[in-house]
Amino acid sequence: MKISVVIPLYNAEKYIVETLDSLISQTYPIDEILVVDDCGTDQSTAIVEKYSMLHPVVRLIRQSHNQGGSAARNRGLAEARNAWVLMMDADDTIHPDLLKLQVEQLRRYMEIEPQPVCVHPAYVQTDENGNVLDNSEYRGQQLSYEETFGSLLVRNYIITPSGLLLNRNAALKIGGYKANFFVSEDAEFILRLSREGTFVYVDEPYVYFRRHEMSITSDLKKASQAGKAILDIYSIEEVKEAVFRRNFTKERNTIDFVTLLYQFNCYDEGFSYLKSINNGEFELSKYFLSGIYYIEKNEKNFAQQMFEKLLSIQPTHGAALNNLGVLLALHGEKRRADVLFQEAIAQHPGYMDAAHNLVELKSDFPSFRFTMRELRENLLRYK
Repeated sequence: MKISVVIPLYNAEKYIVETLDSLISQTYPIDEILVVDDCGTDQSTAIVEKYSMLHPVVRLIRQSHNQGGSAARNRGLAEARNAWVLMMDADDTIHPDLLKLQVEQLRRYMEIEPQPVCVHPAYVQTDENGNVLDNSEYRGQQLSYEETFGSLLVRNYIITPSGLLLNRNAALKIGGYKANFFVSEDAEFILRLSREGTFVYVDEPYVYFRRHEMSITSDLKKASQAGKAILDIYSIEEVKEAVFRRNFTKERNTIDFVTLLYQFNCYDEGFSYLKSINNGEFELSKYFLSGIYYIEKNEKNFAQQMFEKLLSIQPTHGAALNNLGVLLALHGEKRRADVLFQEAIAQHPGYMDAAHNLVELKSDFPSFRFTMRELRENLLRYK
């Protein structure tokens, strides 16, 4: 099985050699590496040209003008000569055995229906110098075809294009990446692809997802808009059908659907679903989502009661610590709020809402942030 690699290149002179080295060092041989120059202003192109002289497997493709990462990925997919294409960003790296494990796992699933359309791994996040960030490992899970679309709607577990091994024909069939979709275009592409075939998962954190100053501003903007922008593509009925199709308990699917209804601003409808939750396993989520409902209805005393009940059961619940802190701060109880924000950060390093609120406590005109969803086990890092 021959593999192509596609890398969109834009102002990545500091990192592109590391990225290419990690590909050249793969224990499974790569047939071609297509680097698509998106007309940046630094020395990236010259670096790749020099690199390709030493490693002929690397080919530079030049865009006529700057068109963005999605267009560059589409150009690479169109020109790739193999049926399977590994996507990479120009600032990330991968473990030497990633591709070998992906191909091995893919071969195990080749007889399944519908046929596999991608193989995705677990991830670990690094700083700009490639140092692994504490508690930054991010894993997915192997799901059936029927469960994948709904699970991705609830929470996208494919956090970067890097390390995503795509079936080229399936990617082209759905039109590739949308070049005119500027908010979380990667997640939007993944959702469409999930309806074409099976997603195969490799449970090894073998993609090193780099966080640095250039990516932070872009990622923060996307993070604040992504969920709603993607959900706007699908109807509530379509979302409901996909979520409840998953092979989870009715209570789990209900909780996840309520979370999505809140993103649609359907708070009354979402709150009505919570009344059916009697399973103790989801008691904490019920309290949390009830608290969010009361915040939206400006019934802050009821919201405070919900978060206090939750924390009496699970004192380390980060989003509840943050939200209760905000409610106390709004009532002038800044000392108690300070303790809660610090505890939230201690429990969840990289928790941006709590860090922001801790700073805002010192402001004469604070602008606090509630956290509207329960936190991931390990947070995505934006700084």
